[in-house]
Amino acid sequence: MKILKNIFSGATLAGVILILASSNVSAQKPLDENGHWIAYTITENSLKVCYMFSRPIKEDGNYKRRSDAYAMVTRRQGSSTSEDVSVTSGYPYKEGKSVEINIDGKKHIFGLLQDEYAWSDDPKRDPVIIKGMAKGNKLKVRGTSKKGTFSLDTYSLKGFTATHKAITKACP
Repeated sequence: MKILKNIFSGATLAGVILILASSNVSAQKPLDENGHWIAYTITENSLKVCYMFSRPIKEDGNYKRRSDAYAMVTRRQGSSTSEDVSVTSGYPYKEGKSVEINIDGKKHIFGLLQDEYAWSDDPKRDPVIIKGMAKGNKLKVRGTSKKGTFSLDTYSLKGFTATHKAITKACP
C-alpha cells in the first residue's frame, strides 16, 4: 500500500509543484480556464503533464485552521493510468478513515490516503468519477483530519467539462 501511495503522490498539486523544481521539468503554462476550473501543462522528462483543479465554493466543518483545499484531475502522457482524480482538504487525513466524494448524490470513497491527499482505491473508478463530474453540478468532499475534526467542501462543476476537454486534447 505504501508503494501505491508513493506512485499516486506525483499526481497531486503539491507533486506538480515539487516536479517543477526538478531540472527535467519546464515551467507550468496556463492551458484553459472555464467556470470554476483552471488547467495547466508542464513538461516532465520530455512528456507533457496536464492538470486541472478547482477550489471550493463553500467550506464547512469543525476545524480551526487548515491549508487550501483542492479537487484535481491529472493526465500524463505515456502513463499506464491516463487520468486520476485527487483531493486535498488542507490537512493530513486520519489514517484508516476514507474521504467521501459525493457528485450530485452519487457517493465515491477515496481510501488511498497520503498525508493531506486522497485518491480512489481503484484507478479503474477514476473514469467513472470524471464522467460523473462532467455531467454533475456539485462535488462535495468530506474528510476527517488526524485530530478528528472534519471538513465538508463543496465545489462547483461549472466549467469542468470544457476544461477537461482541454486537458484531454493537450495530453492525448
